[in-house]
Amino acid sequence: MPVLLWLSPFWKAPLPLKINIFVWQLLRDRLPSGTEVLKRHGLGNGICPLCHVPETGSHILFSCVAAQALWCFVREALGLEWEAHDLADFLQVRATQVGRKRRLF
Repeated sequence: MPVLLWLSPFWKAPLPLKINIFVWQLLRDRLPSGTEVLKRHGLGNGICPLCHVPETGSHILFSCVAAQALWCFVREALGLEWEAHDLADFLQVRATQVGRKRRLF
């Protein structure tokens, strides 16, 4: 995984440890998604029940039809004009925003 220097302010931000761990797991594709559970011989088939594609952490949060609908609602509610396809995209878009639009979390 390449070093993402633009993420360094994120790690120093006053966020709860569980948020930092969640983001780290998402960046490393280690969230307990369908494919990860299947790799560890867990139950299920590793497929998203809505989209019928492999269920990865990035899929759950960004490319699943349910996630896309939620992000559309968030963008409209906050008056934002961006579209993120994965976490790196999302954080990079967020880093380039200024003023009130940057205050997403």
